[in-house]
Amino acid sequence: MRHRYHSTWAGVAGALAVAALSVGCGSSSDDTATSATSATPKTVDDAQVEQGIKDDLSTSNAKATSAKCPGDVAVKQGDTFTCTVAFDNGATGKATVTQQGLNRYTYKLKAGSVQVPGATADAAVEKSLATQGAPNATVNCPANIIVKVGTTVTCNVSGAQGVASGTVTFTFSDAEGTVDPSSVKT
Repeated sequence: MRHRYHSTWAGVAGALAVAALSVGCGSSSDDTATSATSATPKTVDDAQVEQGIKDDLSTSNAKATSAKCPGDVAVKQGDTFTCTVAFDNGATGKATVTQQGLNRYTYKLKAGSVQVPGATADAAVEKSLATQGAPNATVNCPANIIVKVGTTVTCNVSGAQGVASGTVTFTFSDAEGTVDPSSVKT
């Protein structure tokens, strides 16, 4: 009887060993499938961030028309990186992107990085001068103007049938480079 008992325990032990190996293999396979479908991305989705910049940094005065971010930024909550951005008023600059969590970001223009073409400022100031009673003024601002909200910019002005000559000053009303019409003074 002892021999029969031993072979029964041997059979049970063998069955348990096979079952344990089978579970181990199945578990390993299942873990691999699960981790492959729920894996955290290793780099930021630059297309998503670029769209977020265009959506978030557009204002009623200046629409962000394009953004370009590096394609190799590692995903890490709290980290920041820089992208370039262009606006429909001709301004260009840099945006700081902060990773808030998986696929969540905040966007902010880097102070002092936004530049407006002088021709864009010229046109905005000329329009403002016309509404102030100085039509046909010719404004000549520097080729590129660094946007600093509240800082006075000085440009040359002539024409306007003698109403405006010398210089004109103005300030920007926002970080995107919109000229504040109420600030235009000759």
